[in-house]
Amino acid sequence: MAPDKLTRAALAVREALAAQHGELLESVRRRARAGVDAEEVLQRALERALARSDQVRDPDRAAAWVGRVVRNVLLDELRKKHDVVLPVDDLELSSVERDGIDCWCVLVQAERLKPDYALILKRVVVDGMAVTDVAAELGVTPGNAMVRLHRARKALRDRLKEHCGTTSARSCSECGCGERGCCPRS
Repeated sequence: MAPDKLTRAALAVREALAAQHGELLESVRRRARAGVDAEEVLQRALERALARSDQVRDPDRAAAWVGRVVRNVLLDELRKKHDVVLPVDDLELSSVERDGIDCWCVLVQAERLKPDYALILKRVVVDGMAVTDVAAELGVTPGNAMVRLHRARKALRDRLKEHCGTTSARSCSECGCGERGCCPRS
């Protein structure tokens, strides 16, 4: 990146951090669960964003880039906890132990996706593997693995919308699967 563009990107990141600080903190607080310090997560995210501001390709989109950095740091922290269920909107599945699931349908419907999609969701989301590592495991390029992951998340959202009428793990529990017996706990 050219020096003037690098400076512009770093400045854009700093401006986005200052302008969005309160909004970002509130977003982290809404998504964080017990045992996760929202302010600490945000501080780590801000440090990461500042340290990596040279990665911003388009300074005009720095605010969106900062939001992704914050979200990724929060997801990393939540994955460490293994006792947390993340919202389906972020398409994070429960821990490997499958304890405390808000919506069992998420796991069942994920397992009913085509095998390539189910596998990449399991490896990246449940097992917490990096997409590049999953790509190497599958013998595909990282770009192809990202496309598969994107398509798998969309397929899961679509399947949940059709099956449960929602893509939110919190409202999915009212879908009646228990009475219908369509999503048995395995």
